[in-house]
Amino acid sequence: MTDCDLCGKGLPTLIPVRTYPPLLKFAYPEGVWKGLCETCLDSAQKTYIYIDKDEISCRRNKCVLCGHKGRVHPVELQVPDFSKGIVKKEVNVCPKCLESIDKAYVKFKREQIECSACGHGHH
Repeated sequence: MTDCDLCGKGLPTLIPVRTYPPLLKFAYPEGVWKGLCETCLDSAQKTYIYIDKDEISCRRNKCVLCGHKGRVHPVELQVPDFSKGIVKKEVNVCPKCLESIDKAYVKFKREQIECSACGHGHH
C-alpha cells in the first residue's frame, strides 16, 4: 500500500507523475516520481484543461507536488475522512506539474483503453 501524494488515500497502486522539485534539480535532473490516485489525477487534469495557458495565475504560493514557489492553480480534491466521508479541499499545483499530470493522464487512459480492448480485464 502506498499513499496518494495529493489526498493521502492508501491504495495498492498509484499513477506515476514526474515532478521537478527545484531543491532537487541537481541531484535528480530527470525529475522525481509522485504517485496520484485516479480521483486526484482526474481532478488535476480538469484544472489543467480549464486554465488559460496564456493567462498567468494571480495566485502565488507553493506547489504541493514539487515545492516550487510562484504561480499556482487551485486543484479541488476529494479527501477521504472517517467521520465525514469525503471532504473537498483545494491544493495549489504549479503549471509545470499540471502539465506532467496531463501527460500521465493521457498515458493512463490510453493504457486503460488498450487493456480493455485486449479482453484480459486487468483493471
